[in-house]
Amino acid sequence: IANAITSQGRFLLGWSRQWFSDRGYQVLYGDTDSVFVASGMDDGDAAGEIGRRLMREFNTELSEFLAVSAGVESRLELEFEKLYSKLFLANVRGGGQGARKRYAGLRHGSTEIEFVGMEVVRRDWTELAKQVQRNLFARLFSGDEVTDYLGQVVGDLRAGRLDELLIYRKGLRKNVADYTTNVPPHVQAVKRSSAPPPRIVAYLITDQGPQLVDEASAPPDREHYLEKQVKPVAAPVLEVLGLDFDRVIGDDKQIALF
Repeated sequence: IANAITSQGRFLLGWSRQWFSDRGYQVLYGDTDSVFVASGMDDGDAAGEIGRRLMREFNTELSEFLAVSAGVESRLELEFEKLYSKLFLANVRGGGQGARKRYAGLRHGSTEIEFVGMEVVRRDWTELAKQVQRNLFARLFSGDEVTDYLGQVVGDLRAGRLDELLIYRKGLRKNVADYTTNVPPHVQAVKRSSAPPPRIVAYLITDQGPQLVDEASAPPDREHYLEKQVKPVAAPVLEVLGLDFDRVIGDDKQIALF
């Protein structure tokens, strides 16, 4: 039964993609219960009208297809849910394929960027990473520059002016004593403390390793945050613009011959 459900879902997703492709529309992405289709238009209002028309035609033809092929009455309905004027589909890190449920989009008629599956909506990333990601995508979608902004962020980070944004928060999924072989940073911080383990661990990566925020005795390892927090959220935006992170922040030491 489980295989039948998933295979039917994959079949219908493929059928949907082909339906739009047959009508000359580019399908950008689809996952489980969604299809992202490029309208090919610059006029958002007109694109919205086309989207609603396509939805009605799609539902009619899907019902007819299921009636003929399976002899059943369709209970499925495609909804016209969102219209993005700008959309960024993230790639899998280290690969060229699109990541599942990871995108940022600017809805038609809105100034608020919507993030799905990105670092900005995940609890285990620092406020520094979230702030940088928000600002970079705002600049990307508006056409503003990003290099000066990133240079300012790196300068402020290394000068210690962003230390309040460096806190990690991670939940404990089991007893601290049960972590024996693979001990993640938030557990290391708890093990170094004599205080009772909190349910959500707030900690810093310092020059002496992970430490609880309230007990940190060493300065933050700011290069760790540059490499593990700023660079990962900046790299996808810079890649779109054809820019290199190390060169943008001035850490590229390669000497040019000409």
